[in-house]
Amino acid sequence: MQATLACTATGAGQRRDYKLGENLENIAIAILSSFSTVSIIAVIGFLLRSWIATRLRWSIKHEYDKKMLEVESQKEIRLKGEIVADLLAEWIRKSGNLDYHQLNRLTFQAFLWLPKDLAEELSNSLTQATNSKDVRALLVDIRKYLHGKDDGFKPKDVIVFDEPDIRGSQNFSHVTSDALTKPKPFK
Repeated sequence: MQATLACTATGAGQRRDYKLGENLENIAIAILSSFSTVSIIAVIGFLLRSWIATRLRWSIKHEYDKKMLEVESQKEIRLKGEIVADLLAEWIRKSGNLDYHQLNRLTFQAFLWLPKDLAEELSNSLTQATNSKDVRALLVDIRKYLHGKDDGFKPKDVIVFDEPDIRGSQNFSHVTSDALTKPKPFK
């Protein structure tokens, strides 16, 4: 009987060892699967974070680039407008001290970027051709071209200051409300 008890006790210890070994194996599998799941989630989280950060960076860069293009476009419009304004202001000058080199330079610059129809209108106005547009109408047409739209600005809204007549008795300047074609200066 003692031998039977010893055999049973030894068998129970082996079963316990077997169950303990099976439990340790299950625990190891659970730990490894948890670790691998956490690792996969961490890798996916890192990739998502990197992807979102990259997308955000590129989105900000795209918006910045659009703003820079807009600023550059506005700067170019302003520079082109200044060329035409300087050209027409020099051309309508009354005094005989016109700088023809400056007039030629400004005219050539304007002819380089103006579209054909506006360049022809400018040429007709500067040569005082029959039925040519006056300075105000020409400025409004060029304004429409530069802005890409008609904003309702009318030629009558353009102010032109007349220079005082240095040969006359009255030496003061006045503003005209209608465009006047100025004669070419005397040499």
